[in-house]
Amino acid sequence: MSVEESERSSASSIANLSGRVVAVSPHLDDAVMSLGSALAQAVQAGARVEILTVFSDIPSSTAAASSWDSECGFATEGEAATARREEDRRACAVLGAEPRWLNFGAECYERRGNDDDIYDAVTSAIRGADAVLVPGFPLAHADHECLSKLLLEKGIDSPRIGLYAEQPYTFTQGKAPSASTPSPLEPVIGATGTWTRMRTDRAIWRTKYRAVRSYRSQLRHLGLAHIGLHRMLWREAAQGGEAIAWLP
Repeated sequence: MSVEESERSSASSIANLSGRVVAVSPHLDDAVMSLGSALAQAVQAGARVEILTVFSDIPSSTAAASSWDSECGFATEGEAATARREEDRRACAVLGAEPRWLNFGAECYERRGNDDDIYDAVTSAIRGADAVLVPGFPLAHADHECLSKLLLEKGIDSPRIGLYAEQPYTFTQGKAPSASTPSPLEPVIGATGTWTRMRTDRAIWRTKYRAVRSYRSQLRHLGLAHIGLHRMLWREAAQGGEAIAWLP
């Protein structure tokens, strides 16, 4: 793809991020790490952006922390949920987005609902959205894969649906999608669509950097403390920006 074609694709994707935009985030940090630049651009262009986190856990839980949350310094699910929701609130404020949280548990905790409950809650929360974004690649985490498959198999009622490449997985696993890379969701939805890169300027890059830095409890364990985050964002920019595939 030429630079001119890339710029046209990026402009088209930004145009799709208009009106009410909902980015579906499996956990508290996924959408901001993956789409922070695109969502900040959309806000600047006048869109109303919401980040809907599905597996947000619940602050009232006294269940023992998972091994991950324990390594991050938390004693219980509730302690982790409280701190991480506050981190998410700060990150969304940097982008100009509205955080929304559902109380379902991540895979390491009690789910507090079945697939139908999750689908009904998500579709109720996104009803009326002009554009909806869901994880699409590489879906290395079980929660990400099951959530996207559930939503796309049962259907999302929105005129514009996009898949997004997930960070930090595309960085840590070296699996950034190119224009023709299929999504693991292709068997569910047929042709994935073409992955396009969202080009951004330095000011937007800095906005995403500040937003991601809000997730302080997670960065060291994700390998993104200090120089790691710079490397991730530098590589993302060098590849042309965040990646989105709009479904036909």
